[in-house]
Amino acid sequence: MTQLVSRHAVVTTCGMTLMLVPAAGLLMRRVLGKADGQNIMSIFSVVWNYRKTDFRAFMKGHREAIQKGKESGDYVPGVVNYYTLMSDLITLTSGPFWHFVPMFKGMSRSDCHEHFHHTLARYLGAGKSDKVLELGCGYGEMGRQVAKISGSSVTGLTMADAEIEGGNARIKAAGLEDRCKMVQGNYHKMDFQSGSFDKVFGVYTLKYSSDLETVFAEVSRLLKPGGTFLSYEILVTDKYDPSNAEHKEYVSNISTCTCMPPLWPAQAMRDAARKAGLVPIVEEDIGAVANARPWYTCFTSNGLYYILICPLLVKFFQLAEAVRLLPPAFSDWFENLLIHPAVDFVRAGRLEIISGTVMMTWKKA
Repeated sequence: MTQLVSRHAVVTTCGMTLMLVPAAGLLMRRVLGKADGQNIMSIFSVVWNYRKTDFRAFMKGHREAIQKGKESGDYVPGVVNYYTLMSDLITLTSGPFWHFVPMFKGMSRSDCHEHFHHTLARYLGAGKSDKVLELGCGYGEMGRQVAKISGSSVTGLTMADAEIEGGNARIKAAGLEDRCKMVQGNYHKMDFQSGSFDKVFGVYTLKYSSDLETVFAEVSRLLKPGGTFLSYEILVTDKYDPSNAEHKEYVSNISTCTCMPPLWPAQAMRDAARKAGLVPIVEEDIGAVANARPWYTCFTSNGLYYILICPLLVKFFQLAEAVRLLPPAFSDWFENLLIHPAVDFVRAGRLEIISGTVMMTWKKA
């Protein structure tokens, strides 16, 4: 009898808590911000919107893809699998901005991203008559921003069907059908004719490649003489020590959680560009300025990081799974694809072993 009462109390407590999530969300939104701001509200949104997802099957496929990637060096199937679920979730919790930017003092996260759009367009140097290609574009947000700011024509390349569909809808909503389009493809081997583009760029794109030399060779082939290639990436810094277990753990977690190959050091980018015949123009950490907070403070300044590292969070989700208020493997997914890599970005960023704001540009001779 005592056990039945105890179980009933657990079910009632967890059930009431989860039922109150939407109401709590509405109440707390004014205090904690919108759910797409990478904040505490984002957690409420994730729990509510993904409470019926088959995480057991997804995590099984995710881990199989990681293993195959490590064995073959081909991480493409894993990346595609990852984004079949995570594209919409990242948009839900982060808005259309899937990358880190310099967090300027006195500016909101949204304002900092708007500032970055203009920074990106300026470094790319695109003009109204230019044809621009965005590699690994996701839903094409950065390409649309470049098109709006510069007036250029932008083609977005992605591998995921869901991103093609979603990107086309966003292009139509923005009224940019005359300047933007989405195509499906792998940036290691593209179907475009040589010399098709004046500018090529990628934002947080090359971290998904296990073969930089092939990518840079393809970019060089597609660029017109005098054309520009811009890459804005998360890179391993010179402070990274591969013999340091803590360093290895954080950097490895970032790659494994997102089904990526190991993060690239800046030198690997330089070497691949040189081999492809591209001439370096700019290499700059645009976040390393006096009036900016570190790029990872988007997780720490609003308290999200400190919620994510609380061990009670995962235990609560495990309990909710046990009484069938959340689907099986929800806690596994939340811990390994949401808590990580977010906390690893913060920890690695604090150690300065990775940077999330490195801008590099090259020209084709």
